[in-house]
Parts: sequence; C-alpha cells; structure tokens
Amino acid sequence: MEFICNLQPDEYRRAMFWFQFASTLGKRVNDYIGWLVLVLAPLMIVFYLVVAPEALTIWFWPIAVIATGYAAYSTLFVRYQIRQRANALPETHPILAHTRYRIHEKGINLSDAEGENAEAKLFLPWKEVQDVRELPDLFLLFTSTETILIIPKRCLPDLEHFRQLVQRAGQ
Repeated sequence: MEFICNLQPDEYRRAMFWFQFASTLGKRVNDYIGWLVLVLAPLMIVFYLVVAPEALTIWFWPIAVIATGYAAYSTLFVRYQIRQRANALPETHPILAHTRYRIHEKGINLSDAEGENAEAKLFLPWKEVQDVRELPDLFLLFTSTETILIIPKRCLPDLEHFRQLVQRAGQ
C-alpha cells in the first residue's frame, strides 16, 4: 500500500489532545480534576468572601493560588501550547506537508513525497510499533511512550487492509 499524506494542523491537534489528556485513565482523571479545581477554586474564594471572610486565613491564599495556577497550566496553557504547535506545523515540520508512505508486511517506509530521491528516509519495522490506537479519524502508532506516528484515515487508500496489517504486526 502506498499513498501520500499531508497532515493537517487540526489532525495533529486532535492527536496531541488525545495523547495529552485522554490516552490513559490517569491522564483523563488529571484533566477532570484540573477543570474541577479551575472552576471551583474561584467559586470557593467568592463564597468564603461573602459568607465567612474570617475563614480566609493566611494559609488559604497560597493554597488557592497554587491550585488555581496548576489547574490553569494543566488545562488551559497546555491546550494553548498544542494549538500553537499545530498552527505552526507546516512551517516547523514541512516534511509532514507531503509524506509518502509505503506500508507493507515488514513495516512502514516514510519519505519526502516531493523529494527527488524517493528512497525511504525512515523505516519503521512493525516490531518497533508498541501500540496502535484508532481514533475516529486517525491512527496513532506509538514507537515509544513519547513518540507517535499520526496517520489520518482520509489518506489511507484501503482502510481494512491497513487494519489487517496492523493486527498481524501486533501478534
């Protein structure tokens, strides 16, 4: 199977959001707790200011500020960073604009589709693929806990054949 794919910024963004916030139960729980703290901390401050201002001791403020700061970082700032990287993807990683994939029984060859030399610049044997996740519009192939190959389904000429190759490789 051979095809050329251009990874779109929104596809990269969705893959990174999933990886950062939903790929494991711990990451999902951390994201929910971050949002909960981000919403509840300011509400509690207002509540205590109105109902019981004497309850706002000197220890309350540093804890509230730290909790709100962590929640803002882990929910809002990380999402902002992912969006910024996704928007800059064509400039920072132009090879992703036109990548030629050759997928076969031994692995995946990746090369620059516009390059004059179509030789593989990267060969990824199936044995190095540790995990494969199928999202509604993407396949994510993990070569380590931090390295992902993103393959949009829209680029695959034969989706079922690709699924069979991935299943055989995982056995």
